Amino acid sequence: SCSAATPLIDSKGKIVRTSNPISAENGIIANIVGGSKSAAYCEASTESIAGCVVLNVSSSCNGASSAAASSFAKAIVVDYSSVAEEADKALANMFIGKLLLVNDGEDVDDEIAKTTIVSIGNKNDANKIENLFDFCVASLGLSSGTKFNNYYSVIEAEDVDEACEIAAEVQASNASVSTDDLSKTLSKLAISSSSFDVYIGKDLIESNLACDDAYARLYRSARAKALTPWKNRVIQRKLMVDSFGSAAATLIDKTMTAYDVETVNAFSIKSPAARKAATDYRLKVRAKLLSRLEDAIVDLFAAQMSNLETSTLKKFRATLIKQKKAVGTTAEDVAVDYDANAAAMRNAAFEFDTEAGNIEVVSSWLSSSLRSTKYSQDIEDKLATELAAFADSTDAKLKDMVQIQKKAAKRKSPSERSIEAGLGLVAMLRPDGFGNLQGFAGYTLGPHSVIVGVQNDADAPETINQFGGVRPPLLRVQPKLNLDVEL
Repeated sequence: SCSAATPLIDSKGKIVRTSNPISAENGIIANIVGGSKSAAYCEASTESIAGCVVLNVSSSCNGASSAAASSFAKAIVVDYSSVAEEADKALANMFIGKLLLVNDGEDVDDEIAKTTIVSIGNKNDANKIENLFDFCVASLGLSSGTKFNNYYSVIEAEDVDEACEIAAEVQASNASVSTDDLSKTLSKLAISSSSFDVYIGKDLIESNLACDDAYARLYRSARAKALTPWKNRVIQRKLMVDSFGSAAATLIDKTMTAYDVETVNAFSIKSPAARKAATDYRLKVRAKLLSRLEDAIVDLFAAQMSNLETSTLKKFRATLIKQKKAVGTTAEDVAVDYDANAAAMRNAAFEFDTEAGNIEVVSSWLSSSLRSTKYSQDIEDKLATELAAFADSTDAKLKDMVQIQKKAAKRKSPSERSIEAGLGLVAMLRPDGFGNLQGFAGYTLGPHSVIVGVQNDADAPETINQFGGVRPPLLRVQPKLNLDVEL
């Protein structure tokens, strides 16, 4: 074995060429040092780790050399007892390089991929290092399934000597590596990313945290104050939200403006590369927040338009029944009936347009068009279809029957004054079914009459909607008392 450790990468990130190949017993240890302690720490490590090759990596090293250290080193010694921010920078470069290398489309051998980090400093450094790795994963846009434990483990040491001893033990089983292998790795990493020297410093970490916090808090507030109450009213109760369009536009504008204000510090980071990484992440989270808000608003808009269409057709149908004239009336009465129905259709369309105008959302934030124009055109066609089919509908025929019975029951005026009472019963039987069976029958005896209708539409969705979401009663009887008074 060698009498002393051999440095492999200098403080500027360049490979130190050596005539002797790096053998298995000459393991590689990445030694992260920071600030003014770099030289002294490197010297102490060299004395303590005899027989190993030391990759002396400081924050001034370029990202590719740090990444190469992370790829080949079986052990990484990081000192948090001095300048913690410098250690963060070098570690972040290692993490990013490792992730770029592993996710470059080629599998990395498990013996190379697994690395032990020996931390010198305060307690709970393991959580800090793992959080730094997670930020690197997020900055590269990798899957959330990329976990720290798949690549690294952390051991905490009291001082430099203990850290070096632990690293030497971990390094004992390291595979042989040559400087040519290291050169190839550096070349691959240089090709993988032109902006590889971006490091995750304190400012970038704080900026990313601010983006995540603003996203979670603002969406949670929007959901609790508006989206959930609106959903309960629209989806479950089939009702409308008052002034939904303006309220939704205000909600999106306030939420997104608040996000922009709370994450503006991303633009104040001094390092251009880190500032670009921060602003890119800020825009990514911003787009995610806007997308979730827009999806919820679009669903509520569509549901309210559907509810409005259903209620409009129901009211229009009731109006047609109410103003229907008796069968067999004069041509003048038929013309009056037609004019009244046409006016009812115009009124229904106008009321729909008025209510739809309060629902449509006009906002520059939205990529979807939440206008009511298409729905207004559709409702006109559906109203015309409803009017054309009304004459043959069950409700219209039932009213015709009632009017026929009333007309047939009338008697000529007596020569003397009299009061004659008659009982009329109108019954409707609605068993289970979807409306494929319908009919009616009537019987008159003097002033008394009975009319019974049947239609098996209790399971039909439109029938259930007419009764407010519940099934209609099986039998409905409407008694009437008719008095003929002759004076």
